[in-house]
Amino acid sequence: MSSSERLPVLDGLRAISILLVLGAHMLPLGPKALALNHAAGAMGMSLFFALSGFLIASVLMHNPNVYEFMVRRFARILPLVYLYAFIVFVLLSQDLENLLWTASFIQNYFPAHLVSYNAHFWSLCVEVQFYIAIAAVVLVSGEKGIWIVWPACLLVTALRVDAGAYTHIQTHLRVDEILAGACVATLYRNFWNGRAGVPAAWVGVAVVLWFLSASPYTGWMQYLRPYATGCLLAAVLGQGKGRLADFLGSAPMRYIAAVSYALYVFHPLSIHGWWNEGSIFDRYVLKRPLSFAMTFGAAHISTFYWERLWLRAAKQWIEQRRLRLRSAA
Repeated sequence: MSSSERLPVLDGLRAISILLVLGAHMLPLGPKALALNHAAGAMGMSLFFALSGFLIASVLMHNPNVYEFMVRRFARILPLVYLYAFIVFVLLSQDLENLLWTASFIQNYFPAHLVSYNAHFWSLCVEVQFYIAIAAVVLVSGEKGIWIVWPACLLVTALRVDAGAYTHIQTHLRVDEILAGACVATLYRNFWNGRAGVPAAWVGVAVVLWFLSASPYTGWMQYLRPYATGCLLAAVLGQGKGRLADFLGSAPMRYIAAVSYALYVFHPLSIHGWWNEGSIFDRYVLKRPLSFAMTFGAAHISTFYWERLWLRAAKQWIEQRRLRLRSAA
């Protein structure tokens, strides 16, 4: 996937991933006996990770400039995390220790520092640690180094099986979900870019496998969640034009995808403390609609004002760096 190529279906999948996570964290999903909140959370995170892996591998395969890659990724991730950490650990709780731990992106290995405000940041730790690792590989080996994602994915899954870790927050026991998306990217570029040959029924089969691999009742099948999610991503990419592609690329899905990162970062604030107190009626009928409205409002402002500012600054830095390099050549 080149930097100029846009795949609208990925926006729809990204929107689905954040809606699943919000639903898992903010709503009661069905009878507790079905553990649908657990399944929805695992599905949403696995899709989020697979999409991230697909994007990162696609970008580095097209432009293996590690410096530009890291500038773009850090400009995307850090400003909002640091703003949120300042709000919750300086303005709201005066917890400077956890402010520093949040800024380090290693607290997924030190879970005592994952508190109610930043517990969801374990996933960003996995992301950032993966950025650093894959950037180091490409820096040493060049574009061909991307192919390490295949053996690395299998190795991480083997480590999960050995540890009995169906789900985990430590990178070496979770990053196979990102690596599976990166594996799909290597195949998409080389074998079926621009082709549509996957029967629509395969998307349905992939969704079923994806759900089963996320359910806490399916035992060993949960080890296969990265691969079920990768199959779903591959099946959707192979659809070409049609109703599914139209839905995934629709304006509402594009908007939700655009604000998805900020939705993820901000949503715990709207279900914290008073917002999560009272009867079921109070929490989910009276308060939760306001929680969603607040979360989307904050995400909109963050995405189109705060985050965009930093992304533009990163783009300008990259352009100026390219000019300096051309002038020096």
